[in-house]
Amino acid sequence: SSGINAEYGDHRTKWSGIRRKHLSNATPFSEAIKQIRKLLSGKYIIGHDLQNDLSVLNFKPHPCLLLDTSKCCALRHLAGLPESQKPSLKKLTGLILGQDIQKASHCSVEDARAALMLYKAVKDNWHSKINPYLNDSYWNVATASKH
Repeated sequence: SSGINAEYGDHRTKWSGIRRKHLSNATPFSEAIKQIRKLLSGKYIIGHDLQNDLSVLNFKPHPCLLLDTSKCCALRHLAGLPESQKPSLKKLTGLILGQDIQKASHCSVEDARAALMLYKAVKDNWHSKINPYLNDSYWNVATASKH
């Protein structure tokens, strides 16, 4: 067999949603990785807790292109959660969007849609607390205090 199935026996179905039947005619893993890297290169990447996914791909996008909902303080604030808490995608989606996801197993399409909708819910305030240097208000205060 030439697919990922030959290379990896454990599909982590609970988290990936992938079952053996999905891999019968799958692109070989090494080729899929190349295609995914090419597709993502130079693009904004929106998702939730992306570090493991990016690690598997051995892909390091520019930090400004990575929009990870697990690290967004504006989402935690909107959900009424402490900034120090790292909420799951399921929890954020439930609290902010009123949707129950990941009922049986994870579906990558459902997760991607949820992360995108969460991003859209706070896109104007995305950088509000992630990086204060990206806010005009930081520079206005810093400039005003120097004069």
